[in-house]
Amino acid sequence: MSQLRILKKSISCAAIGILVFSAMGAPIPGKINALPANAATTPYVLDAANHIITVSPNVTDVTSAVSSALNYLVQRPDKSTRWKLKFTGGKYSLTRAVRADNLQNVDLVSDRSNPAVFVKASGNPSEYLLYFRFAKSISMAGFTFYGKTSFATNVDPVWPDQGVYFGSCDGVKVDWNKFYNFGNAALRVTTDNYDPVQGVHSFNTTVTNNIFNNIYQISTTSNDDIHGATANYLFQYNTVANLRGAVKFASRTEGAKNVRVLYNIFNGGDHYGLEVNNFTDFYISSNTFQNIKSVAVNAYTNERASTTGFPWGNNFSIVKNKIINCGRGIRFSPNPYASGYTFTPKAVTITDNTISGITETDPYIPAIGVFKGNIDGLTISNNKLSKISNGKAIGHTKGCTNVTVSANTLDDQNYIAITY
Repeated sequence: MSQLRILKKSISCAAIGILVFSAMGAPIPGKINALPANAATTPYVLDAANHIITVSPNVTDVTSAVSSALNYLVQRPDKSTRWKLKFTGGKYSLTRAVRADNLQNVDLVSDRSNPAVFVKASGNPSEYLLYFRFAKSISMAGFTFYGKTSFATNVDPVWPDQGVYFGSCDGVKVDWNKFYNFGNAALRVTTDNYDPVQGVHSFNTTVTNNIFNNIYQISTTSNDDIHGATANYLFQYNTVANLRGAVKFASRTEGAKNVRVLYNIFNGGDHYGLEVNNFTDFYISSNTFQNIKSVAVNAYTNERASTTGFPWGNNFSIVKNKIINCGRGIRFSPNPYASGYTFTPKAVTITDNTISGITETDPYIPAIGVFKGNIDGLTISNNKLSKISNGKAIGHTKGCTNVTVSANTLDDQNYIAITY
């Protein structure tokens, strides 16, 4: 191994707080205010005094550079101190997934006007671009991510093509990023299948102001049947276009709860807009769903999620949304599990939604409907519907109890719900 070149004039690291790290990870002290001339051989610049690491795409091995910077932050002794990992603008072509476990108190940032663009290099065998597990209090802002799926000839999923993964993390913020062309999940937040804690062990996620275009899904599904999804999740002010699957909140165990989906735009979809399986305490408000071929909002039991089954669906609110030119509007189906286990959700509210241009022609399927199960405490009120192809606006199963259906209109005329 060649010896590292030692600068002739050594300067105290504590005095200046700035180090350049060699490809071997060893610090070379020196006063550096910008990326050095030999940046191709130095993976990142460390400003220890200000708790900042800067990574550039202009290095010999950009994948190793990103990985080295993250490893430094994972292993640093002052994990309670907030650090910033800055990525200068340009293309980061990764030859493998960059993985980091136990990252804490770090902001990953890029300039939105000149973003770091992450793509998979030719021959990259990994599913994901970035893969985080067991992280606490981290954020990601200003990046652009590209998958490898065009969906040019069909809308089938491409399962190995995924974007960013957060497994068993607590306190994740994903803000002002762009995701394009992913054949599976552009973003997956879930409980990791190697987590020693069974059930749900992923908490406090905020996904705001992002753009998702030409992707199959955003997902919370875990990789096995003993781990669940996530809890305490805010999905707000995002734009989702050309969605091939769904924005999917799905869990395979009990404990997935407390999700708010607010002020998002879903424009164009080959399947569903928002898909919810086996969550409880769920609030969906002030979103726009348009040009969705199947169901705009579809909440139902994933029958295969558990060998025995568990209750879900309590405290569901679907309010003040706009649904325009979709196959169907709102579907809520607490249907039995494959094991035969049945349950009755409590307190489901569907109010103040505006629904227009529903194309479903089956005469038995209403634009707003409760199917294949019953609800105790169902409220459907003040919904305004128009241009419903089959003329069926609202319906629910006869076994629902404590039902309030009032002040709903179809083409400006009062509408009385059907039961079946």
